[in-house]
Amino acid sequence: MPTNSRLMVMSIHTKHANSIMRGEKTVELRKTRPLVEAGQPVALYATSPTRAVVATCVIDSVEVGDPRELKDVLLERASITSAEYDAYFSDSSQCVALHIRNVSVLSQPITLDSIRQRRSWHPPQTWHFLNSDRVAAFMGSTLRTTLAEPR
Repeated sequence: MPTNSRLMVMSIHTKHANSIMRGEKTVELRKTRPLVEAGQPVALYATSPTRAVVATCVIDSVEVGDPRELKDVLLERASITSAEYDAYFSDSSQCVALHIRNVSVLSQPITLDSIRQRRSWHPPQTWHFLNSDRVAAFMGSTLRTTLAEPR
């Protein structure tokens, strides 16, 4: 199954989710590479205290490399400080930069409580994938169109 026929639910600290929704953050940094390609639809789950799916976006591209070599290029787009970057990648030899586009803030976030009313679920530590049937059962019609959007 092509990866972008599924919805990626990605957990992000509330501070960073807010930066994405304001348009300040266009790159999400990770230590491991998810199995995604350009065009992958993503639902952004903001962790505590928000505890809700707050926006959707699309993966524009994935960049993988040595954290030291990518730092200067990524810092501003990741909307973090040099100290935050260094602390995050201190024990990692790999930096994964998920470049995002088409951020759409949900007018009504989908709270963790409302998701759990539909089905038992624990937010992912990093990310999780849902096929279109699970999206409908899991989050209702709010995100159903995310999979149908043209890339």
